[in-house]
Amino acid sequence: MEPRLAILAGHGQLPREIAAADDTALFVTFDGVDVEVPEGQLHLQASFEKLGALFKGLREHSVNEVVFAGSMSRPKLNPLRFDMKTARLMPRVMKAMGGGDDGLLRVIIEIFEGEGFIVSGAHEVAPALKVHAHTLYGRQPTKQEKVDAIRAADILIALSPMDVGQSCVVAGGQCLGIETIQGTDALLRYVATTPEHLKRGEKGVLVKAAKEGQDLRVDMPTIGPDTIRGVAEAGLAGLFIAAGGVIVLEQEEVERLVRAHDLFLMAR
Repeated sequence: MEPRLAILAGHGQLPREIAAADDTALFVTFDGVDVEVPEGQLHLQASFEKLGALFKGLREHSVNEVVFAGSMSRPKLNPLRFDMKTARLMPRVMKAMGGGDDGLLRVIIEIFEGEGFIVSGAHEVAPALKVHAHTLYGRQPTKQEKVDAIRAADILIALSPMDVGQSCVVAGGQCLGIETIQGTDALLRYVATTPEHLKRGEKGVLVKAAKEGQDLRVDMPTIGPDTIRGVAEAGLAGLFIAAGGVIVLEQEEVERLVRAHDLFLMAR
């Protein structure tokens, strides 16, 4: 049997978009994570508490490569349900869970690689999900909007060692908010409450990019139609994303919404 890719599916549209690009892939869902399995896709149901069974199932389906796709909350685990493999690995995982997401994700990658699997990023197995430098949807950003984008990018770079988030909003040189564990949608809802006088006469921009040194195989920044709706509802002028470093889901719908709301989306 030919080697196969496994999609370890979390929430959102990303797992299904990867499956659409590879209909031979094994679609893996986890207990407690509500994910719709694409019709006709080979499927494996798994549990975070039984990693030994997961690894066995992957090998039985000739999987040699895995991709983590979609968001997942840290699961509640019952030690009484652990299989032997999970029991051996869990002290290492629990230690990593005491820190930021980057440290935990690095440990997860090491565990899968230690089991002999190649860990690839969504952007590697489905490169069409990326957009390239100088891609522009909608209108041209103004000079001030570009200046605000540089300010937001500088803030994200400065915060990278703190493992905080991947997004920042700036208006008129003023930081209106940074993404935290609650995510980009929560950031945009918060920014929507900003009094106009704090924006210094500007609408403001969202910048989304990976943290410096972040492993993009398991936590690549992602936007989609909901992001554009959130930008519009927050009253922002548009958004800048890192070219080649941010996944854009449902790209045609994203471009349509950008134009419909008179926004811009620029990759740079």
